Amino acid sequence: MANELTALPEFTRCLFKHAYLFLPWFCRLYSEYRLKIDDFPNAVEFIEALKKDKTFFFGPSPDLAKANRKLNRFYEAAKPGSRNPESNSEAIHFLRRAWFHAWRNRQVFGLRGHEVRLMKFFHEVYVLDNLRHLADLQCMARLIDEEVVRLARSIHLPAGWTPARAVAKANMELHRLESILFCGKEPAPELCDQIRRKKPKTYARFQNLVRERKEAARLRITEIFDKEGWFPIVKSATLYEHLQKEGLDDLLPSTFRGRVGVQPTGYPLTFYTYAGLELDSPPINEVTMNPNYGMEEPDKDYKIHPVTDGTFYCETKAVVGDSKTKHYTLEYKRRARRLKYDSVEKLGQVIDQVRVRLVEHLQSNHRDTWVRALICLLIDKYCARIGNEASAKREEKKTYGITTLRTGKHVFINKDHIIIEYSGKHCQPQRHALPIYRTVAEQRKHPLESIIASRLIRLIEEKRRYLFTRSDRKPYTPQMVNEYFTASIEPNPETNLPYGGAGSPCTVHNMRNYHATRLFRRYSEKFLRLHPNPTYEEVLIAYQGRNKTHKYRGRPGVLSLIARMLGNTPAICRKSYIDPREQLLFFQRWGFRPPDCIIRDLFVQEEEDTYGLRRVIRGEQKRARELAKQNA
Repeated sequence: MANELTALPEFTRCLFKHAYLFLPWFCRLYSEYRLKIDDFPNAVEFIEALKKDKTFFFGPSPDLAKANRKLNRFYEAAKPGSRNPESNSEAIHFLRRAWFHAWRNRQVFGLRGHEVRLMKFFHEVYVLDNLRHLADLQCMARLIDEEVVRLARSIHLPAGWTPARAVAKANMELHRLESILFCGKEPAPELCDQIRRKKPKTYARFQNLVRERKEAARLRITEIFDKEGWFPIVKSATLYEHLQKEGLDDLLPSTFRGRVGVQPTGYPLTFYTYAGLELDSPPINEVTMNPNYGMEEPDKDYKIHPVTDGTFYCETKAVVGDSKTKHYTLEYKRRARRLKYDSVEKLGQVIDQVRVRLVEHLQSNHRDTWVRALICLLIDKYCARIGNEASAKREEKKTYGITTLRTGKHVFINKDHIIIEYSGKHCQPQRHALPIYRTVAEQRKHPLESIIASRLIRLIEEKRRYLFTRSDRKPYTPQMVNEYFTASIEPNPETNLPYGGAGSPCTVHNMRNYHATRLFRRYSEKFLRLHPNPTYEEVLIAYQGRNKTHKYRGRPGVLSLIARMLGNTPAICRKSYIDPREQLLFFQRWGFRPPDCIIRDLFVQEEEDTYGLRRVIRGEQKRARELAKQNA
C-alpha cells in the first residue's frame, strides 16, 4: 500500500501520537523491560506535560469511560521526575489497565489497516509484556511526525538486536542456501519447482529466509531514513549508494530515476517522480524510464485519459513471463478514473438513444454497419469483453473477446440455441446462450432477439475463421468497433459509415462499467430503503459478502453479484468497473469509513475529498436520517 494512502486520519494520529509519547518512559521504568533510553530527560518532559494537561486521548465515547478513568488515575499517581521504578509502579499499573480497556473496546475507534496493527502492537507492549513488535513501532512512527520518530528511535531494542545485524545474518544464510539449492544457476520458476519437490525442507527454509530478509530490510531501510533525516523522501541515487553497502541494492532498481520513500508495511519502498508525485505501484524489475513523460501529447483512447502530466512514468518487465507494466502517478490515475466515469455517466443518460440506433443499423443492408452494430448489442446484452488479438495469440492462457471469437471453436448451434463459449480475461469461463425463434409468433414476440439470432446464424453459415469479419474477410479490431460506436450519427460514406455511427459519448469498453455501476446503484438504493439505519457490519456484509461459518450462513455481497454478471472477480470489479463515487457513498452516507480495500484500490485520501463527494454525502446523510425517522 502506498505511503499517501496509509496516512492516518487526524483522530487516530492523535491517539497513536500520545501512545508514542508514553512509550520511552514506560519501557525504561516498567519492571519487566528496563530498556536503555538515549534521551530519557526528554521523554520525562512529555510525561510531565501530559500529566499537567490530563489529555484523555481515547476519546469521549461512553464505551471508553473505563479507559479514561484509569488514565486519570495514572495522571494522579505518576511521578515523572522520579527515576525510581517503584515510585511509579502504581502509575504504570493504571496506564496498563487504561490500554487494556481501550483494546477491549477498540471497535469504537473504527480502525483500518495499519491503525489496527499499531493498536495491536501498543497493546502487546503496554498489556501483554511483549516487545516482539517494538522494532515495528519504531518503523511506523513515521506515520505520525518527526518528533515521535526521535522518541521511538531513542529506545534500544532488547538483547542488542538491530535491523542491520538481522539483514547481515539473513544475507549470509541466504547466500549459503542459494549455493546449496541452485548451484550458481538462475532461480527460474521451473528450477524452483524441481528443487521444492527434491528438497522440500531446505526449500521451505529458503522461502522463510526470503520473508525474514524482506521484513528486516524494511526495518533497516526505515532506520537509515530516520538516521539520515530523510523525511519523507530522498533521491533514488542517494539511497542506492546506502543500500549497496547493506547488501540490499536488489530492492531498488539501479535504472529507476526519481525519488523514494519508505513504507510501513509491504514492499519496503514507495516510488515517486522527481517532482514528488507518488507512483501507483512499486517498479521492482528491469525498469525502463519513459523519456516522453511530462510532455504534451494528443488525446488518445477516445478522450478518456488525461494528458496534463504526460503518460506513464516508467515501465517494468514481469519477474516471470514477458508481460510489461506501466507505472503512472496516483494523480494521473485519479484524474483518469474521474474522467472515465464521467463519460460512463453520460452514456447512462443517452443509452436508450444509442440502443435505438444500434437496432436500426442491425437491420441495414450494409454489412460492415450491421456486423458492428451486432457486436455492440452483444456486448451490451451480455456484458461481454470486446477482446484483442494479442491475448488470443498467446502461447499459454489464451483469452478471447467478442471480436476474436472463432467460428468453429467458440460458437455453435445446439437445437434451439446459439451457444457462445470462450475463456475470458484471467481465464474466466464465459458462456452465452441465445435462443433461436423459428416461428413467426415467437419472432413477433421477441423481435430484437430474433434479429440478433438470425444475423448470428448468417455469420456462422459463412464458415469464416473469425465469427465477426468485414466484407474483405478480415476480422474486426476493437479500434474499428469503437470508431463506429463513438462516431457521429450523421452518415459518412468516406469513413465506411453510410448510416453514421452509434453516437456514444464513450467507448464500447465502458458498457461493462455502465452495467456494473447501474447494478451497484440499484442495489444501494434497495439496501437504503430496507436498512435506513444499519450497523457498520451490515453495510460491510452487503458490500463484500460473508463467508459461511458454523454460526452464520454464507451470503454474497453486491461485489459478488456484479462479478458473476461480468465474469470476473469481486476485486477486479471493485478496482476497475464500479464507479468509485458510488462505492464511497455506500459507506459514507451513514458516516462510516470505507474499508481498506476501497482506500487502497480506488486511491482514496481520507482527509481530502478525492472524488468531490462532500456535498452529495451531506444530502445522502440527511436522506438516510429522514428514512430512519419514517421507519421508526
